[in-house]
Amino acid sequence: MKSYNIALIPGDGTGPEVLAEGVKVLNAACAKHGIKLNYQSFDFGGERYKRTGEILPDSAIEEFKKFDSIFLGAIGHPDVKPGILEVGILLKTRFALDQYINLRPVKLYPNVETPLKDKGPEHIDFVVVRENTGGIYTGIGGVTQKGTPLEVATQVMQYSRPVVERCVKYATNSRGAATARRRCSPWCTSATCSPTAVICGCACTRRWATRTIPTSSRTTTTSTPAPCGSSSSPSTTT
Repeated sequence: MKSYNIALIPGDGTGPEVLAEGVKVLNAACAKHGIKLNYQSFDFGGERYKRTGEILPDSAIEEFKKFDSIFLGAIGHPDVKPGILEVGILLKTRFALDQYINLRPVKLYPNVETPLKDKGPEHIDFVVVRENTGGIYTGIGGVTQKGTPLEVATQVMQYSRPVVERCVKYATNSRGAATARRRCSPWCTSATCSPTAVICGCACTRRWATRTIPTSSRTTTTSTPAPCGSSSSPSTTT
């Protein structure tokens, strides 16, 4: 029997409640497929911070490395100033463990309402692969001449080429891509307004391909309709 070690971080707000139900689902699924999960819970979050002043020690990061996965509920507490927990727990863990992929399945289930007119489950079934460490997450920016009429605030979204490339490679070579191919073969990708958002395996009748338009100093990516049955390789924006 396969066995995996899972770190649980219930966190704040509805996090503990949602995580508890999620564990029930995991246990049911694993029992069906002969998999054993070993859990260990950690109390990092707003209540611990209020009680001890500790956010996330470096020793916790080393402890997390021993696990196969981390199951997080939610982070954010009404009695804690915004940014303290988010940066101290979420971003610290993300950068320390290089969690560079944000995988977002999008699926409409039967008998669930959608604001999109005349669309059903057969139309909405795809996966969004989003880069998770670049952009505004890098924290580049600040304020100059604060408190004066010349005050200027900046926030820089920075994506390096390696950061973008590994995200696109994940989208085209990962299990997410395999899932997309099973749903809609041959499959396609679309780079959207974000240089690191890639849509995989859209089950809609209108599929998308990418084309690269070279310019004098950079490369831009646009999305154009592709006929059903066509395929293309994703491009990146640099």
